[in-house]
Amino acid sequence: MKLMKKGSRGDDVRELQGKLNELGFAIGQDGIFGDETDTAVTKLQTLFGYTVDAIVGEGTMGLIDAQIGYGWNVTQKDAAEKALRSQGKLPAKEGSKTAGKAPAGMAEKGGPAGTKATIKNKSVS
Repeated sequence: MKLMKKGSRGDDVRELQGKLNELGFAIGQDGIFGDETDTAVTKLQTLFGYTVDAIVGEGTMGLIDAQIGYGWNVTQKDAAEKALRSQGKLPAKEGSKTAGKAPAGMAEKGGPAGTKATIKNKSVS
């Protein structure tokens, strides 16, 4: 998968924008990774405890696809709560659905388990 970030253009970006719209981020679908797309990706990464870099690679795309499947939507009143629960920062509600869960095999801080992320020039596992 090709990484997408601010300045990226094309059909992959347009598809990303469509998926972000499905998650409730009201952004244009022009195929240009601009300010709106950057803000939506940053907010999503922040809510789910991922490395906040506004870059969409396999980890962030996996999160996006999983949350679409779970029916998570940023406009839901409990969206932030569900995101926190998915990180284990709040206890699970009894009888809760899977909305807001992190994708299987994904590390808490974004990306497939066992990968490294760089946060402020520090490599972490």
